[in-house]
Amino acid sequence: MKTEKAIQVLRDFNLWRRGNEEMEQPDPHTIGEAIDDVLMAIGDMEMEAELYRGTINGWEDKWKCTVELAANARAELEEERKEGEEQARLLGIGSEREAKLIAERDLWRAEAQRWREQALDLEAQIETAIKRLQWRQDNLDRGIKELKGDY
Repeated sequence: MKTEKAIQVLRDFNLWRRGNEEMEQPDPHTIGEAIDDVLMAIGDMEMEAELYRGTINGWEDKWKCTVELAANARAELEEERKEGEEQARLLGIGSEREAKLIAERDLWRAEAQRWREQALDLEAQIETAIKRLQWRQDNLDRGIKELKGDY
């Protein structure tokens, strides 16, 4: 018996049990089958919900790691910038060494910007995936509540 049919059998049984005189008593064997099918569906939904919870936690861990990598890249860039500026100051304006340091600094800035953009892109992808999974989880939880509820 399909879950939708099992739910309808249980709803009809509940109407009859509450005194709907227009209905005949449902077959006890059919009611038992419907209960078994609904319980199996609830169990399946609970297992699926647990899988989605694990997936959400995995995405959150990846997001945290990405944020940490971006913060480390920013710190490294800042340290390189300070070192380059100090070396340029010590060597004096107009020297070839200063020009080389400035060029290296600019390369580091470009690289850091690329890392920031990648981190932001990953963060957006992870947030979208988490929202999708949370939406799915909410739907599963609502379905489980509906199947467990008294109609």
